Amino acid sequence: MAERSRAVSSGAEAKWARRVERLERSGLSIRMFAAREGLPAGSLSSWKWKLAQRRGRAPGAEAPLRFVELKAATGPLTTKPTTTTTFEVVLEAGRVVRVPGGFDAAELVRLVGVLEEVRS
Repeated sequence: MAERSRAVSSGAEAKWARRVERLERSGLSIRMFAAREGLPAGSLSSWKWKLAQRRGRAPGAEAPLRFVELKAATGPLTTKPTTTTTFEVVLEAGRVVRVPGGFDAAELVRLVGVLEEVRS
């Protein structure tokens, strides 16, 4: 009976470890990721903490977030693409934002700010 319990436990641990890994890759908060995946946020948080303890890391000991200042160009900005150029902005969490030429700089700054918010 104890062997079956350990096997079930390690199976559950492996499943939660995969979920926590997807959470960390997503860049979402625990609450947002849990809602998206249909998981209890409390369980996800608890497993994240347990797995970090087993790996010898304190939760939240990931690399500190870095902020990059974005400055809008001076002068009027065009809203019509002048070329077919597309920019790719690679965010800290690995997500890529493709931006067409002639983009609205203020909207891009706002979007990057939302995507790079502090993750829990």
